[in-house]
Amino acid sequence: MKHRLIALLFLAFVPHLFGQTPSVSPTPAQSAPPEMPRARDFGSSLKRYGKKEPKKTQTKDNSDSDDDVVRVSTDLVVNDVLVTNQKGNVILGLQKDDFVVTEDGTQQTVQMFASGESATVPRSVVLIIQCGGLQGPYMKTSVEAAKVLIDKLAPQDRMAIVTSDLKLRLDFTQDKTLLKKTLDSLVPSDGRKIAFTTCGDPLQTPDARRLDTSYSVRSDEFDTLVAVLNEMFDEQNRQRIVIFQGDGVHGIWLKPDKESPYQVSYSSYDRSGLRYVKDPFSEFGFREIKEAIESSRATIYSVVNGVRFLGLSKKEQLARAKLTLTELNNLYRWNKEREMPDVINYYQYREVDARTAGQTFMFKVAELSGGFTSFIEKPEDAENIYSDIFTVIKNRYVLGYSPTNRKRDGKLRQLTIQVRNHPEFTVTGRKAYSLQ
Repeated sequence: MKHRLIALLFLAFVPHLFGQTPSVSPTPAQSAPPEMPRARDFGSSLKRYGKKEPKKTQTKDNSDSDDDVVRVSTDLVVNDVLVTNQKGNVILGLQKDDFVVTEDGTQQTVQMFASGESATVPRSVVLIIQCGGLQGPYMKTSVEAAKVLIDKLAPQDRMAIVTSDLKLRLDFTQDKTLLKKTLDSLVPSDGRKIAFTTCGDPLQTPDARRLDTSYSVRSDEFDTLVAVLNEMFDEQNRQRIVIFQGDGVHGIWLKPDKESPYQVSYSSYDRSGLRYVKDPFSEFGFREIKEAIESSRATIYSVVNGVRFLGLSKKEQLARAKLTLTELNNLYRWNKEREMPDVINYYQYREVDARTAGQTFMFKVAELSGGFTSFIEKPEDAENIYSDIFTVIKNRYVLGYSPTNRKRDGKLRQLTIQVRNHPEFTVTGRKAYSLQ
């Protein structure tokens, strides 16, 4: 049946696979090879999920002995914020005394301060790049755009590269040549324009007669994001930044929970091949992603690849779903042209659900962390997107303080940052965190 074939093909790159526990390494020397101890252990923190009852949200007490808590070894809280006026223009030139920081209603003393242009507070940047599934058309231009970002890093900044197959490709380094070489390794080596690709190697269109696990590509961007937040940031006095690039579609396989910003319909699960997969959902849901964001205190910039569905009317979403399905068929030739009206009619609502869910999840993780979301709807958009992200990063202010509440109880703490005597200014940044 044609519909079942499409569902199975969709499973070749969307479903959640479990049990993979990759790697971790001390920070490498500038010219060190990518494979280091942290790379071998990266992703090991994911093993804690699914073994216990979900722990309560961090607004409530968590025991210091709870194995599921991510520990932070410093009391210094570092936040980066963007200040804009009522017209949306960025406000520059502010000083430390211009900011008022309160935590749970108690004013804090700002001890560290720097503008984004300043060399005072170095950055630790992690680039998460989705390179499996249908990311082929975006890979080359995205890699070239990321190189522009690398060139703009200050000498004291460090960057790491992680791919959505849950692999730490390169640990934190200041070696820009090594960073670029690592990015180049993610582009299919034969130079052909391939739509369906693994991380660095082309994967031809799956043979419909051999739908086995050899065609399955792990593209677990949310597993990878949680592993990064749990494991990559362990130094104080550094600005923590994650650039999270992908389509977010794997978000439909997150374990459903009350924290989820988007509820996927069962019909969408069913038409995505739910009936063919045992235990299709991830070991964790959006609740655990939110907790990892709160514990890490990193700012996330989501970069969504693909046609935008988020925020559009249902009519426009359906029109875009039809276009997307048609373009996929043109790439894969899964169905004859005369069959496409039936295929589109059957799958258009699932496409809307999956794309909107993924984009909603990516938007929400950025919002919770104080970052923002951009869309690469066409590959040529990538360079401007990365340039804009760096412009925002360097226009943000970095504020650090030691909280008056020294308890490491895992409770969620509410942050308020304002510009003194300027209630009309908008301060965009993290609104909550937890100290473990």
